[in-house]
Amino acid sequence: MSRRQHWPAALLAWCCVLPLHAAPPTVLNIAFSEMPPWKMVDAHGEAQGPYARILRQLAEQLDATPRFIVCSLSRCLQLMQRGEADVALGLAATPERVAYIDFISPGLDEDARIAFFMRRNDPRPLRRYEDLAGLRVGVTHDRRYFARFDQDSTLQKDVALQTEASMRKLVAGRVDVVIAPVWHGRSVLAATALAGRVQQMPLLMPGYGGYIAFSRLSPWGPYRAEVALAITRMRALGQLDPNRKVVSSRRCDGQSGRRLPGCGFDGR
Repeated sequence: MSRRQHWPAALLAWCCVLPLHAAPPTVLNIAFSEMPPWKMVDAHGEAQGPYARILRQLAEQLDATPRFIVCSLSRCLQLMQRGEADVALGLAATPERVAYIDFISPGLDEDARIAFFMRRNDPRPLRRYEDLAGLRVGVTHDRRYFARFDQDSTLQKDVALQTEASMRKLVAGRVDVVIAPVWHGRSVLAATALAGRVQQMPLLMPGYGGYIAFSRLSPWGPYRAEVALAITRMRALGQLDPNRKVVSSRRCDGQSGRRLPGCGFDGR
């Protein structure tokens, strides 16, 4: 089943009759695992980056206050599975996750390709998937890339907690290649000054794509239709583009110039 095929059935299964006179939740709990350049946490512990902006805009569409829960990927998945977090962004729509998460279309407008990185002085080619045979591949714990790779038990996969750790293993010669979403891998290299010793290889593979993911146990469950409509409105406004430049609304700026918590953005 393709990415675009699985969401209508999930959305229909998600819909139910609203309780009479019920009010929607006032808080949107967001599971937020760092993944630069899309998801970052600043020195004040506040969520930053394009995905944080998109999720704040979603909360604004739902007239809710966003509450970011910064967590490792594994912890974020646990929170989503238990319904302790309502929403996340940047999770691969794998079959095991579809059991407890609804991946709502439309997806993000982004480059979802998966890239491979090797040492610059390594002469081995990596132009076809088959070229991975015999190489030790650095992967990130609990991250999913694309179905063929995720299900391939013949490859040697070395697990690290973060892509940066895998890149450092690569430079140290402990792995032969690192797999990562293309912009994430490039961002990690730029931030760690490893770009001069590592190169992106010609092989690029399509990833799962970026969907807004909602926990099936979320208190927002009775308001699934409203959530889907809000996401459709965001698509129409161009707000699902992580590379989009936005201008903050003046009502969002506090006296100190610091953005007010949970404040939205205008539509420009």
